[in-house]
Amino acid sequence: MFMTRLAVLLAGLALVAVPVQSRRPLLRDGPRATHQSKRSNDNVPSSTRSFKAMVSVGLPPMMIVQRACTGSSVVMRMARRLLTELGVSLYPLPTKEILRKDMPEKNPWFTQGGDLAEAMRRGVEEAQQASQTLLFGITQMSSTTDSVEQSNLNAALAALHTRSVIVHRNNTLDTAVCEVRDCFNSTRDAPRGYPVNERGEEDTSCFQRRHDSSVTTMAFLDTDDLLRNLELKEQYPKQTQESLIELGIGGHEIVFYEDLVSHEYSAGNLRKSTFAWLRLLSSLGIQAGWNEVMASLSQDVGTYHSPLNHSSTIFNVQEVAETLRNSSERIWMLRGEGRETF
Repeated sequence: MFMTRLAVLLAGLALVAVPVQSRRPLLRDGPRATHQSKRSNDNVPSSTRSFKAMVSVGLPPMMIVQRACTGSSVVMRMARRLLTELGVSLYPLPTKEILRKDMPEKNPWFTQGGDLAEAMRRGVEEAQQASQTLLFGITQMSSTTDSVEQSNLNAALAALHTRSVIVHRNNTLDTAVCEVRDCFNSTRDAPRGYPVNERGEEDTSCFQRRHDSSVTTMAFLDTDDLLRNLELKEQYPKQTQESLIELGIGGHEIVFYEDLVSHEYSAGNLRKSTFAWLRLLSSLGIQAGWNEVMASLSQDVGTYHSPLNHSSTIFNVQEVAETLRNSSERIWMLRGEGRETF
């Protein structure tokens, strides 16, 4: 009996003596597959490890591919703020559009007689020497080009280990309306319509309407071309993704603009937006924590209203509604209540 009790006592002491391994908490506050907690970075590949461990040497350049009229200014502003709050030191660019072929002078490293590829190499080198990261935007990327300059730029972006993400406006009707109101992309082969005031008279404010609250600019949409127009826009993100993959540029996740900003007008959308931003960050090579991203986005809850009724932005809204009803998969795009479509 004594020996039996002694054996039990010794076994208990042995259990106490064994070091207890700390268990990582379950990630109940967010999808496990889309992020890592700050305690679980040990097994994360170095290419996607938390940026807090890498900022001392600077990160590869980050590129947000997003067309005009899809909320690019909003997304870039939020991305810069979020990355800064989380510890990334971003190079202070004068504009997000540093790769515009029609305006190369917007790139601070561009010199006359040079090209954007060389400008990007100099820019990344300068940023990384300062332990900073380049974050910039571009409206489109294509692997098929007859331009030697574009081919050189594509090769340079890949060689610089650029990370990318594609932000797309899921409601392409909003994009079409914005393009007409801003006088973008109205070409003969793909007519869009034309801008008018609330009386149906042609309006010439174009992009300046965004800076003049006294101007009411609406879109008169060409319904003969509308469905084709929307279809072409819907093909854009996949085509862009295929180009980025072919070019060897990392990331290339597709994230919807609406998901990134939905928390602004409803606290009930905070989790959806957090999930979207985690996907965007991951595509840029960053594995951030669910809680820290959600805490940052919480600052924006209630700062904007939900999308407005399309009758406030489309002059011939009844004609547009009839056209969309003939395409059952797109009628959902037409809203009855909500936010202005910038």
